Amino acid sequence: MHKRHPTLKGWQWHAFNPAYPALHLIAVPLLIIASLLIISGTLNLNLADISIGIIAVFASLGLLRHPH
Repeated sequence: MHKRHPTLKGWQWHAFNPAYPALHLIAVPLLIIASLLIISGTLNLNLADISIGIIAVFASLGLLRHPH
């Protein structure tokens, strides 16, 4: 078991990962662009755009999951 912290601030700083904000700045715009690419691909019936969008969604979700 983990040692309990007596204060909330101590627990928050213990769980802080400095790489998370940088990964978040990359992953969120990538997810937005991927979603728009999937929508554009379905409207234009372009299979390449849909597949690249799906790959980008999985990449962005993988980046968001990494530091946890």
